[in-house]
Amino acid sequence: GFDTRSDISGTRSVEYLRQHGYCLDNLYPDRSTISGAGRGAFARRDLEEGRIVAPIPLIALKDESLRMAKEHESGRVVVSEQLLRNYCFGHHNSSILLYPYSPMINLINHASGDNANVKPRWNPRSKPLFDLPFTDLQDHATGLLMELVATKPIKAGEEILLDYGKEWENAWEQHMRHWSESRSGSDQYTSSQTANADDRYRVLKTAMELQSDPYPENLFTSCYFRYSLDREAMGPNTPGKILIWKDSPGLTKEPRNLRPCVVMNRHPAEDGEMQYTVRMLNRPGLIPVERIPKGQPCVVTAVPRHAVEFSDKMYTTDQHLEHAFRKEIGLDIFPYQWKDLTQQGQNSATLHA
Repeated sequence: GFDTRSDISGTRSVEYLRQHGYCLDNLYPDRSTISGAGRGAFARRDLEEGRIVAPIPLIALKDESLRMAKEHESGRVVVSEQLLRNYCFGHHNSSILLYPYSPMINLINHASGDNANVKPRWNPRSKPLFDLPFTDLQDHATGLLMELVATKPIKAGEEILLDYGKEWENAWEQHMRHWSESRSGSDQYTSSQTANADDRYRVLKTAMELQSDPYPENLFTSCYFRYSLDREAMGPNTPGKILIWKDSPGLTKEPRNLRPCVVMNRHPAEDGEMQYTVRMLNRPGLIPVERIPKGQPCVVTAVPRHAVEFSDKMYTTDQHLEHAFRKEIGLDIFPYQWKDLTQQGQNSATLHA
C-alpha cells in the first residue's frame, strides 16, 4: 500500500494501513487498446463508481528545469524539452509542473469526455500546501497527493482512461497534422524499437558492409553478453582467444546484460538461422566484473540473432527530436495560487477558474 502521511516510520499495523493507506495493485500494464498508444494501464478487478483507483503522489517541478540543449556536429545548438513534460500535470497559466510517481499512473492514456473512466481529485491533506510559494513547496515533496477516482463502473480487464483536457487534445491534433520526422534534421531516423521489429534488419550487416551501406545514423548494435561468465578464459594467458557465446537463465531478458558490439562475420547455423561473430565492447555503468580489460579484445562467435538488438545512440531517441510532441496533461483543479503566469489585470473570476 501507499501511506498518505508524510511522517511515516517503522512498521505499520493493518488497521493503520486501512485508515491511511491506498491499494497499489488495482492496475496492471498491458498493450493499450488505442492504436499507436503503446502500453496502457488496466483494471485488475471490478471497480465501482467513486472508488479510488490509485494514489497520485506528486513532485513539483519548474518547467524550465526540463529544458535541455544539444549541439549538432555543425555547431548548431538546439534547445528543447525533456519528454517528461508529457507525463506531468500542469496548467497554461502556471510555470509549475506536477510529476506523478505512483506505479502505473504514467501508463494511463487519454480519452475525451465520457470516454474517460477516471478523474483526479486532491487529497484534503494537500490543500494547506496550496498557499506555499514554489521554493517552499519543494520542501513538502511527500505531502502533494491527488487521488485517481473512477467516474463510472470499471470492469476487470478494462483499460483506464483519463481526459487530458481540450488544450492537450488540440495540441496533439495540431502536432499530428504537421509532424514530419524529416523536420527533425534527420531523414534517416529509425527508432531502435522500429528497427528491432523490422524484417529488413533481420540479417545483420558486418562492419565491412556498413562502410558502403550503413544503418540509420542513430542506431548501433548491442549484444546480450555477460563477460563475467568467461573472464577466466579471457585472462592474460589467452590473448586473442575466441569465445563461444553462452546462454544463461535470464540473459536475454535483462537490459543490463546489453553492451555495444561490432558484427565481424556471419554464418548459417544448423537450423538455418544466421549466427554471428562479434567483438564485444564496454559501456558506461558496467560493474567491474563485467568490464572487458583494456587491451584485451573480446571476440565471441556463435552469437544467435535473438541475442543482438539495435540500440539508440545517446541524444538520438524521439525525446531529442526537435519537433517531438511536448504537452503536459491538463489539470482543471490546478490551484489558482500557483497560476504565476496569469497576466496582470486579469479579473479575479478568471484567476479563480
